Amino acid sequence: MNLSEIRDLAYKLANTYSADGQLIPLSDNADARLAMTDFINTGYYKSLQFTPVEAVYSITQKSIPNLLNMYSSFNLVQHLDTDYTVTATSAKSYYFEVDKDCVVYIEEIISGVWTTLSTITVTGITSFTEYKGLITASNVANDIRIRFSGNYPYNIRRTALYYYSFASANDVPKFKPYVNYPLPGDYISLNKIVVNGDDREHSTLIDYGIEKKNLVLNYFYSGSFDVHYFKRPDPLVLDTDIPETPIEGHSYLAYFSSGSWLFSTGQQAQGLTLINQYDSFMTESTPTIDEQNGTIENFNNW
Repeated sequence: MNLSEIRDLAYKLANTYSADGQLIPLSDNADARLAMTDFINTGYYKSLQFTPVEAVYSITQKSIPNLLNMYSSFNLVQHLDTDYTVTATSAKSYYFEVDKDCVVYIEEIISGVWTTLSTITVTGITSFTEYKGLITASNVANDIRIRFSGNYPYNIRRTALYYYSFASANDVPKFKPYVNYPLPGDYISLNKIVVNGDDREHSTLIDYGIEKKNLVLNYFYSGSFDVHYFKRPDPLVLDTDIPETPIEGHSYLAYFSSGSWLFSTGQQAQGLTLINQYDSFMTESTPTIDEQNGTIENFNNW
């Protein structure tokens, strides 16, 4: 059923569809028409708790190798009163995080001398902030290092030197033990994540997190991830719009809409009867959902 058909049924249930065998003109039902549409959408969204709308989107993840140690480079390092350096051969881009004011140098060894290619002056921060960029060396075969300097103590973590260059500094990948992917704007809750990985892997992922409207995946996971979730569909606006919930429940929306209309116009008893019928119908139609939830307790276990 589309919106127009649901609304017509709601009129009939409220005895405002016809009189003496004649259809009541739309102009005489203008207020009811607007209210009925709003009530239909209210019932539509209420029905999602009984018959959720499923959707899926895909994420592909494969980490780019870090020329530094792929595990220890995540760790926290403290700069005190001497410079701290990390070095790799043929690096073309970098990433790091620091938590206080400092000066960081990107350097290339040329004829035995460390030569500054760029200087990052960090000011005005009090918590970990990421910095990344591209490296243009005089000889791509030379050693490159990041030298963390400064006058005062601060912390360093998640350092990376990549062999690869990128289209822009913004495209340099973050080097974090977990990766955040924004959830769709219509996301309500997660159903399950299916992994399509190497060696014909096809399984359900259980190790993930949901944080601040982001899906969080282990940095080292590789493959395509089909994210099955329950969504909030768009409201019904056009007469031809059709609810995304199962068709057998479309007529129930008319009961909710009509009952709400009657209740709002002072006919509480009749209205409550229809609303209760809606609740009864929807409860009986609740499907069994193969739902799987995951949590992240400690990223160090990855």
